[in-house]
Amino acid sequence: MANFSPRLPRRRTVFQAIAILVLFVSLAVIGLALYVYRQSVGKFEIRRLSLPTRIYADYTPLKSGTLMQPDDLVEKLGRLGYRRTDHLAQAGDYVSGKGSIEIYTRAFKHPSGDYPAQAARVVFKNNTIADVLSDSPQGPAPIANAALEPELLTSILSDQLENRRPVTLDQIPQSLVDAVVSTEDVRYFHHPGIDPLGIMRAGMRNLLHHGVSEGGSTLTQQLVKNYYLTSERTFKRKIVEAFMAVILDARYSKKEILEAYLNDIYLGRNRSISILGVGEASRFYFGKPVSEIAVPEAALLAGMIRSPNNYSPFTHPEKSLGRRNTVLGLMAKYKKITPEDEQKYLAAPLPKKPFRERSGLGSIPFYVDRVLQEMTRDYGIKDVKGQGLAIYTAIDLNAQDAAAGTLEAGLQELERGNRDLRRKENPLQGVIIHVDVSSGEIRALVGGRNYDVNQFNRALNSKRQVGSLFKPFVYLTAFEPSLSHQNITPATQVSDARFILKRRFSQDWSPRNYEDVYHGIVTVRAALEDSMNTASVRLGLATGIDAVIKTAHTLGVLAELDNQPSIILGAVGVPPIEMVDAYATIARMGSRLPLRTVRFVTDDRGRLVSTGDSVQAVQVFPARDVYLLEHVMEGVVDRGTAAGVRNLGFKKTAAGKTGTTNDKRDAWFIGFTPKTLVLTWVGFDDNSPVGVSGGQGAAPIWARYMNIATAVDPNLQFPVPAGIAFAQVDEMSGGLASQQCPKNVIVNEAFKDGTQPTVLCPLHNPQPGVPTDVSGMVMTTDTAAFPGDTTATQPGLGGGIFRTDTTAPPTTTEPPVQQPVPPPSAPVDQPPPAAAPPPRRERPPETTTDRPPASPPPSTEPPPSTNTSAPVPSTNTSAPPTS
Repeated sequence: MANFSPRLPRRRTVFQAIAILVLFVSLAVIGLALYVYRQSVGKFEIRRLSLPTRIYADYTPLKSGTLMQPDDLVEKLGRLGYRRTDHLAQAGDYVSGKGSIEIYTRAFKHPSGDYPAQAARVVFKNNTIADVLSDSPQGPAPIANAALEPELLTSILSDQLENRRPVTLDQIPQSLVDAVVSTEDVRYFHHPGIDPLGIMRAGMRNLLHHGVSEGGSTLTQQLVKNYYLTSERTFKRKIVEAFMAVILDARYSKKEILEAYLNDIYLGRNRSISILGVGEASRFYFGKPVSEIAVPEAALLAGMIRSPNNYSPFTHPEKSLGRRNTVLGLMAKYKKITPEDEQKYLAAPLPKKPFRERSGLGSIPFYVDRVLQEMTRDYGIKDVKGQGLAIYTAIDLNAQDAAAGTLEAGLQELERGNRDLRRKENPLQGVIIHVDVSSGEIRALVGGRNYDVNQFNRALNSKRQVGSLFKPFVYLTAFEPSLSHQNITPATQVSDARFILKRRFSQDWSPRNYEDVYHGIVTVRAALEDSMNTASVRLGLATGIDAVIKTAHTLGVLAELDNQPSIILGAVGVPPIEMVDAYATIARMGSRLPLRTVRFVTDDRGRLVSTGDSVQAVQVFPARDVYLLEHVMEGVVDRGTAAGVRNLGFKKTAAGKTGTTNDKRDAWFIGFTPKTLVLTWVGFDDNSPVGVSGGQGAAPIWARYMNIATAVDPNLQFPVPAGIAFAQVDEMSGGLASQQCPKNVIVNEAFKDGTQPTVLCPLHNPQPGVPTDVSGMVMTTDTAAFPGDTTATQPGLGGGIFRTDTTAPPTTTEPPVQQPVPPPSAPVDQPPPAAAPPPRRERPPETTTDRPPASPPPSTEPPPSTNTSAPVPSTNTSAPPTS
């Protein structure tokens, strides 16, 4: 039998296959190399030539009459890198004395003009700058244009917030170059982008440790990692990194690569913002330009490159000192300094903190979020990265710091008082927004508890139900006859009796007061001061829900508002920033001015960038109507649901409104003086109950912050517009007060001229034929407890067809139909129950509690009729109050 062996391919065929494979691989390598080359060089050019957009606090004019405390000025000088000296020698020096501070200001350019470097003595009196003088040979003379340069908040070159001051290699001292090269890449000027010796050394150590424990990265490779790659430590990434480093080293000079590296290296954090580059690091750690740093300071910066946060001289001084001395030893080893210089430099002290650390300034990114919103809205610039813009803002850094600190302290106090609020996951959150009323500028904005932990900005992006914060829109609508079609004043009487709203196409609805306590006939003022739900709903229905929604939109609320009765009680989600906008319009007596953080924007050549439109205040609501509302809201602070702020030491004239939502999931307070408006909010991100009302949770934080923010402000009264008259009124009856009225119920009420009451208070001044009790008090009907199935028209304002009694069982033979309790959504803000029976209204205690009502089911019917005379029996009763 013949033996057959397999036929082998011809030698020529094998060579052809190998040649094709080699050609294919070569083409792939060449293609990949070209792609990587284009990517590497292209991104390097873009990054090197891009200028960061910088966001500043605006410049600080030094002029007489400015409210400023000496300590605040010293702290600002520290943040700007000014040096405290015994005498003024150069720009950047200051001398602190008793009652005055001498400053050698730095020259700077600003959209408002150029400011020269000059010596100035700032004299203080009663926490106010009294004089700004120059010490000339002819004697002290006033200075008109002294100012401190804008303070850098952050810069943006990538998606991250960062502080960066690009410098050229000529501006960097040789000692810093030597320190960096000696420490990070001693053969930098001799290798082709990668260091074979370094790779071999790292490879051996990695084999010994059975993993990647050390890299042999050169400066060029570190730059590649920063520009293009991630920080993961894998062999695949190291291969790509080495390939790209060789390309850059072949394309660019060593000086160009080193300059890019020194401007991009990460060197720690200033609050919650990254410090990138030796230019910014020198300012932060030493308070001076990088060109002025000494050898020990250069060694300190070079030593921090390995681990900036661990070797920070401010947080880990011992580690920092040891690392700095190691760098000095390496510089001596490679003969960059002499052994004698090394010993001298080893004795140099570490830098002291250039300013007192203020942890609250870590909240600045929340403010920057709003700045970026306005850049898109007003300037049409959606992406500011790398455009070289200079954005000057209206932030008050002292206020921003105080807002963050006060919010954190307030939340901690709530957590200490209730262990259920202490959560590691999903902690209790809060918001503070501070607005200058006259200008509409946002001075401080804190959108959460800790930006480093959670970057979600609740001040701008969180739609939370507003509860009774919505009620002022109802009352303001009622005061305007063209909207309400009635002549309603703060002394108008309205029924706070319980009722069921009959609706044709959906379930009946009955708003509830706190603990089912109803106050009978009350004035409009009393209804808003104590945030009575039933009275407010009657007023809103009588006015018309469409008109109320129109008012809210006119004032500044942009959120969609449904035409449902529950909206009267604030069952709608609105971002806090929109509520601030609307309340700021109220604080300006109906003058609308959109909120803003941005004052000026300049391009990379210093030219002013315009929005194209000049924003002017517009009177969107009659000032007289708004003043009536503001005057009533003063009562909320003085004796209503926010009266607790007076016990916390806030004594200035102010108006405001608390808000609490169903099951106490949100606690709100917005209060304002003629100069300052502040919103506070407390809640959980997952919408779980907080268990406190607006008066208990948000108002105390507001009071503590306002005590700081308005400490040096005078106590101003709200301006009274033309056409307003005042009258002494009994707030229980709405009639003119007399000597028979108790002093504690007499208020100096505001009216539009011609609408003030002309009849004496009937409760304390009985008229002939009016029954009185044994004490002489007029006997009035208790509207909260009519018998059985009676339906009647109530005194005061109504709205809708409703049955008065909801407490007694119906007389019909049909079983009662229980009102279902809807899911938690309808907010409410109520004081504790009155101490006396209706109709007399007692003042709530200093600490109030809000009570949520049942929420109505959705309805598509038109607003209910305002006819209150047609008797319509009902078989529906409401469920017990929800908690």
